[in-house]
Amino acid sequence: MNIGGLTHYQAQIEERLVAECEALTRSLEDAQAARARLEAEEERHVQAYLHQSRIGMLPSEAGHLATSLDALASLIAKTKDRERVLRDDLERKRAEALEASRERRKFERLEGRQQAARRRVEEQRAQRLTDEAAARGAQRERDVP
Repeated sequence: MNIGGLTHYQAQIEERLVAECEALTRSLEDAQAARARLEAEEERHVQAYLHQSRIGMLPSEAGHLATSLDALASLIAKTKDRERVLRDDLERKRAEALEASRERRKFERLEGRQQAARRRVEEQRAQRLTDEAAARGAQRERDVP
């Protein structure tokens, strides 16, 4: 495979990793929004519990509100765990994308060097042909009486 092909392949890897980072970012944002909604719901339940406790409530009502708060706390904890996993995955993918970008740039530099070397060889060949043509022309002028 030539360097151009490797550069293209590395660019595709980088694009895929960037797309995965974008998807992970969206998932993380969704998880954060879900956690915010759950925390707001938890706050409403706490306020309802406090309000009910001030005006008086039955033990069954207190148990129901406590169970509801426990369930919300559990969901919030799971959501925070999910956020942590997503954040770790995102950092890993960003590092992979950065490395892929570095590799692509290395291939691009190498490809540029190869192109410059090919141009130099072509320029030298063209100069050699020009020099040979000029030498033949000078030789003909000398040969003409």
